[in-house]
Amino acid sequence: MKLITKNFRLNALANSYSAALYEHICHENGGPEFTIKENQTPVKVNIVGGIAGMRQLVDEYCLNALKKNYQGWEAMGLTLMSKCLNGTTLTRTGVEIWQSMVSDMGASASEAN
Repeated sequence: MKLITKNFRLNALANSYSAALYEHICHENGGPEFTIKENQTPVKVNIVGGIAGMRQLVDEYCLNALKKNYQGWEAMGLTLMSKCLNGTTLTRTGVEIWQSMVSDMGASASEAN
């Protein structure tokens, strides 16, 4: 897996966020899956690859979005990832960011069809 950034701290935070999200999703849904809405139709998405698969989603739907839209994206990413975690525990902000990512995934799927 090619990392989106060479910033060691941002990578560490993104890894921790991915692990916390994976645990949260498995706990909430009884396994490594979640649901997006494609044109208001629920679609079940399986997370392939465990925490590494979750990290790919974080890279694509969070960090890459920052990279495409903000010049100082790595500093913004550090701030955002820091707000998503309390140690290794997911915060309310972390859950809200995840919900935003899920909405973006649904929108992307809807646009593709």
